[in-house]
Amino acid sequence: MIVTLFCITIFTIYNKYNNYDLKNFNSLKLEPQIEEFLTIKDFQIQKNLIHFRLENNDDNSQFIRTYNLRDGKLSTEIKIK
Repeated sequence: MIVTLFCITIFTIYNKYNNYDLKNFNSLKLEPQIEEFLTIKDFQIQKNLIHFRLENNDDNSQFIRTYNLRDGKLSTEIKIK
């Protein structure tokens, strides 16, 4: 009985700390890519998303683009200014 409870405890602890399924990667191809006329002002990573604050060099408008870290696809785009 004690061995069974110990095994269940070990399994639960393992799953708790190993549930972040994102594997280490060296590069991420963004779709769509960030255009040349946009500059990255800031970025932030939260769980499986990466948020970029971008500024348009031509008209100084600003965007926030969110990409999925698993596949690099654009999730949302918000124009702030």
